[in-house]
Amino acid sequence: MDATFGEVLRSLREAAGLSLAGLAARTYSSKAAIGHMETGARKPTADLAVACDTALGTTPVLATLLTLTGEDHAMKRRTLLATFGAATAVSGIAGASAVADLVSRGMLDALEDADDWDQVVATYSRQLVTSPSASYGASLIGQLAMLGQQITARGATPDRLRAAAHLGQLVGLWQGNRGDRASAHISYRRAAVYADRSGDVDTEVYVRARTASRAIYEGMTVGESADGARHALALSVRPTLGALEAHSALVHVHALTGNLPDGRAAVDSMRRVVDRLPDADTRRVDGPARRTASFASYLECRIGDRRSADRAWAEAEPVLRPVPVWWRDAQVYYARALVRSGDVSDGIGYALTAARAMARDVRTVGMAVRDMLDAVPAGYRSDELDELRGYAAPEPGPWETLT
Repeated sequence: MDATFGEVLRSLREAAGLSLAGLAARTYSSKAAIGHMETGARKPTADLAVACDTALGTTPVLATLLTLTGEDHAMKRRTLLATFGAATAVSGIAGASAVADLVSRGMLDALEDADDWDQVVATYSRQLVTSPSASYGASLIGQLAMLGQQITARGATPDRLRAAAHLGQLVGLWQGNRGDRASAHISYRRAAVYADRSGDVDTEVYVRARTASRAIYEGMTVGESADGARHALALSVRPTLGALEAHSALVHVHALTGNLPDGRAAVDSMRRVVDRLPDADTRRVDGPARRTASFASYLECRIGDRRSADRAWAEAEPVLRPVPVWWRDAQVYYARALVRSGDVSDGIGYALTAARAMARDVRTVGMAVRDMLDAVPAGYRSDELDELRGYAAPEPGPWETLT
């Protein structure tokens, strides 16, 4: 046990950028004591574990790890180590802090209680569109690792597999937001595997459709996105959140290819789905009505005329305010409509306001900025335009790679 504890301590210390002497000074111990604890030559004490947690900002990871001895705690120990490894691999010491928060909120104890993974999924789904920070991603990956341990130890029940599919999908969406397209696609594929294993058709539809809607901006071709959406719709005719996502993917396809009539038909399909969904789905912060308003505004602002863009944005803007990522993305596309109609200076200023307002670098908004910049007339120059270019995603968008 001590060697594993020492490995965790060393990885935390290095992630925090501390030397042995640095950590020793912060814990009022000796460099030798820390070094011997890391190598396993010295058994860690509870007091020193607490002191290291305090110094590293990881309370109570190390202290908890120290108490998880014997077969009675074997599963919790494996879960903590797996969660810690997954989260720190993504975000270093910030990931470790996220794991510490999970532990302090009793998430390890939840392994022995009744499953409540639906609530976990709902919470992380909401946070993805309100505060998708690095610590959010580390915590999300930690939760997925925790669930994976539960599946291994207690069985792959349909409920756990369904939750793993949704959490895995969220991991992919977060990775895509960070610009890590390769990891995002891996996460999407893993989520699809979990969805298939769950045997839940609604989950299978949702995972495939959400991937088709999002991954078109992460390297998926327009044709692949359309095929993915239609395949998802073919799996079930029920009005579900998955069906909504499939139609949203088709809105993307038609907006990118300039097909306004079919794009509007896809938006109408989204509205019909919303009308038939249960109340529980429609009350979510990231609910289907807001999702539909976002796509309606996107379509009209990208390829509709100025009048239809004004109307769609006026309807969407107040609805989207509680969802910052969608709100700012839609604001940038309305700026694109302004530029297309000749209000270049106003459009650039409007887009810059949206980009500045995002507390974090979110790739979907960066891609919208790049799309908006594509509409700016060649030869136009301004200081605001130069600043706005700094918010644009660096890689080409799907509208630039159409063949």
